[in-house]
Amino acid sequence: MKKPAKKQAVPENSSTRLNEAAAKFARNGINKLNQMRFASRLWEKDGTLWKNDPAHLKIISNSLGWLTVPAFTLEKLPEINAFVESARKKFTDCVVLGMGGSSLAPEVFRSLFPAKKGYPRLHVLDSTDPGWISSLRAKLDISKTLFIYASKSGGTVEPASFFRYFHSEASKELKNPSENFIAVTDNGTGLHKMAQEMKFAKIFVNPSDIGGRFSALSLFGMVPAALAGIDVKTLLERALDMASACGAKKPLDGNPGAALGAAMGAAALSGADKLTLLMPGELSVLGLWIEQLVAESTGKEGKGIAPIANEQPLTPEDYGADRMFVCFSLRNAKNKAAENLSKKLSDRGFPVITVSMRDEKDIAAEYLRWEIATAAAGAVMEIDPFDQPNVQEAKTLTIGVLETFSKQSGEEKQALHEPGLRCSAEAERVLGGQASLSNLAQAISRLAGKNDYLGLLAYLDGSRDTDKALAELRRTLSEQTGAATLFGYGPRYLHSTGQLHKGGANNGVFIILAAAPEKDLQVPGESYTFGQLEKAQALGDFSALDAKGRRALLISLPAPAGESLGLLLDTLNGVNNDAANGGWEMPKAAKKAVKTAKKAVVEAPKHFVLIDFPAMNEATAPGHYAFRITASLCNKVEISIDDQPWIECRNASGHWWHDWYENTPGSHQVVARMHLDNGEVLVSRRRRFKTL
Repeated sequence: MKKPAKKQAVPENSSTRLNEAAAKFARNGINKLNQMRFASRLWEKDGTLWKNDPAHLKIISNSLGWLTVPAFTLEKLPEINAFVESARKKFTDCVVLGMGGSSLAPEVFRSLFPAKKGYPRLHVLDSTDPGWISSLRAKLDISKTLFIYASKSGGTVEPASFFRYFHSEASKELKNPSENFIAVTDNGTGLHKMAQEMKFAKIFVNPSDIGGRFSALSLFGMVPAALAGIDVKTLLERALDMASACGAKKPLDGNPGAALGAAMGAAALSGADKLTLLMPGELSVLGLWIEQLVAESTGKEGKGIAPIANEQPLTPEDYGADRMFVCFSLRNAKNKAAENLSKKLSDRGFPVITVSMRDEKDIAAEYLRWEIATAAAGAVMEIDPFDQPNVQEAKTLTIGVLETFSKQSGEEKQALHEPGLRCSAEAERVLGGQASLSNLAQAISRLAGKNDYLGLLAYLDGSRDTDKALAELRRTLSEQTGAATLFGYGPRYLHSTGQLHKGGANNGVFIILAAAPEKDLQVPGESYTFGQLEKAQALGDFSALDAKGRRALLISLPAPAGESLGLLLDTLNGVNNDAANGGWEMPKAAKKAVKTAKKAVVEAPKHFVLIDFPAMNEATAPGHYAFRITASLCNKVEISIDDQPWIECRNASGHWWHDWYENTPGSHQVVARMHLDNGEVLVSRRRRFKTL
């Protein structure tokens, strides 16, 4: 990275500039996209741009509605605005209960646009941490709060648990608590039916051919924005302007979405797979949305783009050749440090793309630009950007932890939060089994090789103090290893970068932090608390990473987490070296609160088999139905429908499938079993479903 690069090679448009190094990648990617007629086939919704096998084409064909959803949402504006006008007279606050795609776009709106007088204050809940939930609860007058239960299916455990908690809280104060709830979901889902039965105040039905991470311009993003008083009409009109600029007949080198994606994909294939976002502070949360879109879409088949958002800036000399930079230039930004750094990086020959925004209302145009860019990058990389084959693994293992936990004694349950350090099998192999909190800094440095990235993953409360402490930890890890760093709160990251962690290249080192809650909350109707669910999610993801041969550390912190994070930072800096406690001095405030349990921490099962589709009591249409089963490594998987003979399933896209063509009206049941190398057979739980 010594030669300056100032020449422009790919023609610019008013919102995108590529320096010569970035343009070189873009040219390579555009050549490939032109050969496949990417622009015209994209707008024709031709799934064979990415894959040709039936399993992938089925997923892709039901995933391209985002291309035309801005026009759909514009048509829905009268309905949205009519509801907003009635809601703003009754409610002072509104809370999105969501996860992943249903929560990150509203979170961007919440942070980017100031609260507007006369409209409810917008909040977003996407954490199972009991401290996070309690902090939000304390801010709300439940009687004047509107809750938006946002879920594509209604079957995601986090928003379902949030709903149960806040509906229970509302029931304590309101005669008809469901009048304070609305739903945003797909047609005919379990949530749709429940909202009808419980008589929610409003149900917004979203097009079903849009995946969660591509749903920002649909009702999932626009309903919360409208309730907060944001000018949704202008947002959508700007998105349509971007759609026109990226149209089917536009040359790709002047197409702001395709050119960006061409550069991203080609750079990743060439080793510059750390897509580093340089942003003014006003746009920082946009990085979380881009992180989910890019990581979950591209991190599969041993490939992937690692988006690096909100990382402490380094000097140009400290960045490696595995980086490509995208600098956001916001005309009214208060701080131009990101733009100044990008100029220095460009002068040193790093690939730099500059994206210009007139003001905050260009955010919707950016949503569409990045969605098109991600689709283009997927085509260049020859992967399917619309599936997420590895996301289910951590969810399944979490369920296993909770099922095991429900059968345990009080003493065994206490062990769930026992402080300590655990290493994955691959981490132990690299370290030769020598890892402890006293040599943590050295262990992490040994684990992180050239061109690796570090993922700091925290199941903590998200308070301002916690944010500050984790930012300092991230900075320290960056300085000590020289690696690019990702950061994510759990369980949010499971629905974001988690797919990249397990499905992408094996070039990540993962440090999972979890802590005993200072005060826990029961999940209504369940045998577990939010604190236990959160720790089960941390354990489930650790086990999924372990099963994939990833280098991972799980550090369980004693409460209070804030004090423990300070001690962890001291440990990394070589200050906290109490040999008697293995380099870990228990926080004084926690010595009485935390009982050191004798028994081992609950572990996720090593082998599992779970029926994904159909869901329990799901209503299906007659004719063809595709059963999907998730299982750990095994010889084969079989299913039995209505207690008929076992049928062997086919393996594709990380799951086991069976196509059933005799789906006749009535009640049915299905069970699956897996065969292990040692001859053992594991049987799933039975699923019942109906055909209408």
